[in-house]
Amino acid sequence: MKRIRLFGMALICVCALGALTAMSASAAEVTKILPEPTAAKPVTYTAKSGEIRMLSVAGFEVKCKKATSDGSFTTPNFGDFDVLFTECTGPLTTTCTSAGAPKGLIGAEGEVHYLLALEMKGTETILVAALVFLFDEFHVTCESKVISMTFAADGCIAARAEPINKLTKTTTDTFEEFKSGETKILEVLPVEGTVEATCLPDISVNGGADELFAMNGTITNEKFTRATKEIEIELMN
Repeated sequence: MKRIRLFGMALICVCALGALTAMSASAAEVTKILPEPTAAKPVTYTAKSGEIRMLSVAGFEVKCKKATSDGSFTTPNFGDFDVLFTECTGPLTTTCTSAGAPKGLIGAEGEVHYLLALEMKGTETILVAALVFLFDEFHVTCESKVISMTFAADGCIAARAEPINKLTKTTTDTFEEFKSGETKILEVLPVEGTVEATCLPDISVNGGADELFAMNGTITNEKFTRATKEIEIELMN
């Protein structure tokens, strides 16, 4: 999985240590989307959300009033997606727009994986099913009449996927902060893997050094379709 990379953080090491045994034992578990998508018969979907908030560890914040998305899974664990955030604003009442998009819109795309993940909960970590998004780098300008700033973002960001082990017409992806600018899910388990990999979103503001950012909000996935027929799916875990 591209862009999932090692990041030496003491917090991750301490929290992951207690979960290592459970995580390795879970490698044999079957975590996949049913009915199983294939390249010949992909499972497609559309998605929507209310307000989405993005915040870096240094305090750079962008808010978008809503988002729409669509995607396609071609295996039980892998697919691609694109998303469009609308009515986006940044610091000092600036309007944020990605390269080539209409004013106030931020567009992004990349890969999506359905995997197990470690989610921070208090001083512990718990195993959850997750949608793991690997963003291609996208560039955004936030500007007003008196100020202009830019940022570039890419990397990996994961959301808790629900419900699991249940046939359903809708699912949700929940993005949450553990602390300011740091997402709750920092590690995932690749398919057939026994060792965790870090999943970290990067942002660079005004050409500065990369820093972590977190996303807050819930996306609802719906209209799952296979071979032109609308279906129910099951997030098996």
